[in-house]
Amino acid sequence: MASRIAGTAWVLWTCARMQIREMSGNHLGLVIGVVQPVVLILVTVGSRSAQPAETVTRWTIGVLLTSLWASTVWVAGGILRLELHYGTLAASVTSVRPGFLVLLGKCLGATLRGVAVIAASVTVTLLLTGVRVSLAHPGWLLLGSAVTIVSGAALGMLLACVLLLTHYGLQVSAALMYPVFLLGGLLVPSDLLPASVNWISTLISLRWAQEFLADTAAGHVDLGALGTLAALTAGYFALAIASFVRVVDRARKEGTLELV
Repeated sequence: MASRIAGTAWVLWTCARMQIREMSGNHLGLVIGVVQPVVLILVTVGSRSAQPAETVTRWTIGVLLTSLWASTVWVAGGILRLELHYGTLAASVTSVRPGFLVLLGKCLGATLRGVAVIAASVTVTLLLTGVRVSLAHPGWLLLGSAVTIVSGAALGMLLACVLLLTHYGLQVSAALMYPVFLLGGLLVPSDLLPASVNWISTLISLRWAQEFLADTAAGHVDLGALGTLAALTAGYFALAIASFVRVVDRARKEGTLELV
């Protein structure tokens, strides 16, 4: 059992490290990780330094999660399609190690690097503008951030598989961006959404990440939001693995592993 756990950890770490290195020259990652969060911070909280720190913190967390979603769609979500383009998809999904572990490791790497760059950009912008945020319960904030990162990786896995199943990956990616911005409670509070669409936000894990992180930073730990975030993340993983199995099975049956 111990050797199996160690082997799984090694696969995840190796794939994550490889993905981080691959992203070092990705100009799209620079736009998503630096330009977008800086602009959003300046627009949302740059002129609101006089507001309570709790309000500014909620906006800041919304910006972080908005940029994380953009990174998930355009970077993690495109991992399998990029491998298909480079001709390495077959090797990734038919290796000795389970293919979904390879994909998970790469999605974790993409998410970790994206979060690191986004957080650094936001932090520097806040320091330069003199905007103050509240950070109560740092331990719970770290736990919530860790679950959010895992949730981002799960979303990336799911998107990578779904986008590989369609020939319109770029169009689907673009179509997914703004609905989540609006319906995920990231920049638009979920209680301001019409009742007819408000239920959609309950299925988006980033909405619960926003609620938990913002409330915790303000001093109130909402374990219900954290539990919902974790449950949705587990659901995303289940759907991602099922979608991955379908991708591989279909490709093997049709003999089109390099032309999914």
